Amino acid sequence: MSKATQTSRFDKAITALAWLALLFLVFPVVLTAVVSFNDSFIIEFPPKAFSLKWYWNIAEIHAIGVSTLISASIALVAATLCTVLAIGASLAISRYDLPGKSLLTAFLLSPITVPMVAVGIALIQFFIMTDMAFTWYSLLIGHMVLVMAYPIRTLLASLTLMNPSLEEAAQSLGASKWTTFRTVTLPQLKPGLISGFMFAFLISFDNYPISVFLVRGGLTTMPIEIFNYITQNLDPTPAAFSTLYILVVSALIIFAERRYKIVSYSIQ
Repeated sequence: MSKATQTSRFDKAITALAWLALLFLVFPVVLTAVVSFNDSFIIEFPPKAFSLKWYWNIAEIHAIGVSTLISASIALVAATLCTVLAIGASLAISRYDLPGKSLLTAFLLSPITVPMVAVGIALIQFFIMTDMAFTWYSLLIGHMVLVMAYPIRTLLASLTLMNPSLEEAAQSLGASKWTTFRTVTLPQLKPGLISGFMFAFLISFDNYPISVFLVRGGLTTMPIEIFNYITQNLDPTPAAFSTLYILVVSALIIFAERRYKIVSYSIQ
């Protein structure tokens, strides 16, 4: 068997495996979308009749609307603060020979690898000790701990790819360090900033494992409210909400990827 034939068979096998993996990932999304148009009062597949009434039902459930606003506010503030803090952290890690830099980097990125349930248990114990448990601020801090690693990761990738000679040229022409940072460094970091913010926002917005330890009563996030609804109702309303959420998030990611290459920066 020639080497060219072996290479061709290997490429075909890899392509087939890639398509199987893609189908495995997409099938639950397609199934959820189909179920969301079910006319029945219980989840059925395949649907016997189609209807949009479960999409209209989302607007009639006040608890889902309130919890979505809470999740959005927490995610927006957490993503913004973490992205701003990540600028300084990524610059310090990439440009300065700090003592224990590798340990510091591992610590900042550790929420990605540590099980979220363990992080949630640690956070609720800390907030109970400090008398801050079950407040909006404790939920915000918990989500910041969770998502801080994502803007740091993307900004480190941006700093690796940026051209430092542009900063040197600006300073040689008389620009101050602040002016150089504002007019030269930040524009080059824009893809990392946008992608880090979006990843932090989306991960915070639909987080369940950490939020479940930090909410009580009226302070409930969207994923927890949806889960509570599923435990009490069997209609396709959660499927309709999930379909809308997938469409909105997909549109945002496609737009950001085409304009800022966020996926490319996230895997550097």
